Amino acid sequence: MEPVFILRYAEIGLKGKNREFFEKKLIENVLSIVRPAAVNKRYGRIVVRVGRNDPNELESRLRYVFGIQNYSYGWSVPHDYELLKQLALEIAREKVSQGFKTFKVSAKRGYKEFPKNSLEINREVGAFVLEHFPQLTVDVHNPEFQIGIDVREKEILVFTEKHALYGGLPVGVSGKALLLLSGGIDSPVAGWYAMKRGLEIQTITFLSPPMTTEKSVQKILDLGKVLARYVPGTLKMWIIPFTPVQMYIKENAPDEYSLILQRRSMMRIATMLARRNKLKAIITGETLGQVASQTLSNMAAIEDASGLIILRPLVGFDKLETTKVAKEIGTFEISILPYIDSCVAFAPKHPATSCNINTIREIEKRLEKLPDLEYEVFKKRELFKITSGPMAQESQF
Repeated sequence: MEPVFILRYAEIGLKGKNREFFEKKLIENVLSIVRPAAVNKRYGRIVVRVGRNDPNELESRLRYVFGIQNYSYGWSVPHDYELLKQLALEIAREKVSQGFKTFKVSAKRGYKEFPKNSLEINREVGAFVLEHFPQLTVDVHNPEFQIGIDVREKEILVFTEKHALYGGLPVGVSGKALLLLSGGIDSPVAGWYAMKRGLEIQTITFLSPPMTTEKSVQKILDLGKVLARYVPGTLKMWIIPFTPVQMYIKENAPDEYSLILQRRSMMRIATMLARRNKLKAIITGETLGQVASQTLSNMAAIEDASGLIILRPLVGFDKLETTKVAKEIGTFEISILPYIDSCVAFAPKHPATSCNINTIREIEKRLEKLPDLEYEVFKKRELFKITSGPMAQESQF
């Protein structure tokens, strides 16, 4: 008998001929998080062997693996029916000591060569428990605890509770994308949702030194450390010193359009970086109608500057919904730190809420130095790498 974690998935189980690809990636991601614990694949399940590892530590890590719908802490026993009944008895003894009064046995027999079918296991193991604990009552509809028994070809998995996780798809199965990461509440949540849908991400942040300080840089890196917990590998974070571009736009373009022009420059630079790193899409934290730059016409004008797919995971969210998720995943307290980003540093007093793409293009034609300035700040980009996992750490390159 050995302690194990039994991992289950939902959406992956609906895949067809490419199901094996999704399962393989999920196992790889689980391994990257729980090493040195051993991991085995069972049909529809992944079994993590606790071994000499701290089960509490392993359990805390599992929450960062997208693709897992729920998990149970339990035990693996050989095909020994008497040992199985004794384990059920130990489970019941612990539950009775905690004051539980009703239970049920829920067995599944995936391995048809096992001599007992599921109904026989339910009846006989349940009777064995009642024989030793007559104060218990069977309740098949709403039991206070359950003894789950999953008979597999190589072992029997026994558990009591299922704990929900985030589900989704394993990071990496949907390709790679670049997250526009600001210091606000929205963009880290957008990155989190993108990873939940299987995207492997890198981040790009535009800062405005000397208006933005080293504290602004550290704020971005701290947000990256939270996101890196969900990354099965290394999170690459790029920082662009954007001040020369912003100053040029501020001094040479109509003020009401300066924010849109800055965002278009960001898009062009982000697209350069994405193409160089073979990233197929750009992710933003935009929410429709939330601020002046996030009207339909302005979003269209900004998107026009990039030839890549623009993904907006939060487009239908309101601020309360985004804030709730930010608090849950641990980015909110970092995002509200009072260290400004590039957008705040050069924000216009009265930004245009509806602009024409052709008007913006005409203005950009008159900004002759803009392409060169964009390339110059792109060349000065800094790369930080955040190691993955719950104890994420940063390093600069």
